[in-house]
Amino acid sequence: PQAPSAPTSAAPVAPDAEAIRAEERRRSADIMALCRRAGFADMADDLIGRGVSIDDARAAVLDKLVENDPAGRTVEPAPAQARGDGAAEIAYRDDVSNALLHRHNPGAHALEAGSREFRGLTLLEMARHAIERRGGSTRGLSKMEVARAAFEQRATGHHATSDFPAILANVANATLRQAYASTPRTFGAWARRATITDFKPVQRTQLGGAPDLQKVLESGEFQYGTIGEGREVYALATYGRIVAITRQVLINDDLDAFTRLPASFGASAADLESDIVYAILMQNPAMGDGKTLFHADHGNQGTASIISESALASAYRAFGQQKALEDRLISILPRWILTPPGPRAVEARKQVTATTPGSTAEVNTFSGRLEVIEEPRLIPASGQDPWFLAADPARIDTIEYAYLDGQEGVFTETRTGFEVDGLEIKARHDFAAKAIDWRGLYRNPGAAPS
Repeated sequence: PQAPSAPTSAAPVAPDAEAIRAEERRRSADIMALCRRAGFADMADDLIGRGVSIDDARAAVLDKLVENDPAGRTVEPAPAQARGDGAAEIAYRDDVSNALLHRHNPGAHALEAGSREFRGLTLLEMARHAIERRGGSTRGLSKMEVARAAFEQRATGHHATSDFPAILANVANATLRQAYASTPRTFGAWARRATITDFKPVQRTQLGGAPDLQKVLESGEFQYGTIGEGREVYALATYGRIVAITRQVLINDDLDAFTRLPASFGASAADLESDIVYAILMQNPAMGDGKTLFHADHGNQGTASIISESALASAYRAFGQQKALEDRLISILPRWILTPPGPRAVEARKQVTATTPGSTAEVNTFSGRLEVIEEPRLIPASGQDPWFLAADPARIDTIEYAYLDGQEGVFTETRTGFEVDGLEIKARHDFAAKAIDWRGLYRNPGAAPS
């Protein structure tokens, strides 16, 4: 008998059939998105039906754009219109920026729901995502070519405009401003803040008190009085640096290169403000009357001493003897005592701290009357540590610090690099400070601690 034949099996499915179908779906979706952005949605079915590649579809769309432009210009779809009104673009950039900020400093930046899909991506993977999201293709590109495409501003060939420069700028700007805001500036308590509208020299007028009231006899006339004034002049100055984010940063996945460096610039801007303000106290510049800020004729220069009860009593007396411009006594008292850290700060705190004395001789006379501010910039290059007293700037001018109107703090601008191969972030800071009135300030050059 003849042996039964082996059962026949169904014809095997080609192993790459599913991949081919996935590629076709991707091609169709890319062409439809490209045509919608260009405003030629009716072209999509024809291009998909004819089986043209995505690169050929881009060429056909560009040809159609040129054909429809009467001036013969080369036109490309506006990036902000790629997803409706632009809200989705902003949300996308914010989500990727948040993922990067969380990776940089998880304690300061909580990972938001929309950022979770990006948390595990490298910088280069985020760059690829940004390019392809705009309809670009990174297939076959080397790492360096992807990095270059991520920084491009306009669509050229098969490279489309990328959101990535804006994302990097968001992250750098956030870290810079956060570092600027978190850097301590002790002068804010005792100095007066102002805003200036331009870079022209501004005049600050020292107004005297109102003139003395005079007795008016029956049927007598009221007499006019005048208010004396003095003037101090200063102007804003601009400070700035440029931070560069290169293609190598993306390829090396060097997140610190554009987070810690901008942060250091932000801290430097805040430190610059403190340097400028406290240099006025330490350098004792000339005022509008030709005399230095702290001068015997100004009545605000004490005899060298440690911070003691008697030294503070002398300082309070000096404040009490200050006169307005019309030579009338004014009523101002110090509120802050400024010292460098170290023995001088210890002396100050001992004088102003409340205690439980055993006798009147042990009473801290100045307890609760002064607030201590320690500032390292008051440490002199040589000699004894000085100390200062400052009145409330709401009562009388002391030192005024100013920003440019509308740009208070560090202002940043970005552009695709020309001098460097990548993204440039420029940090600019407009700031100035000037002593306005000596009557609210007092200086003691200090003596050796006892």
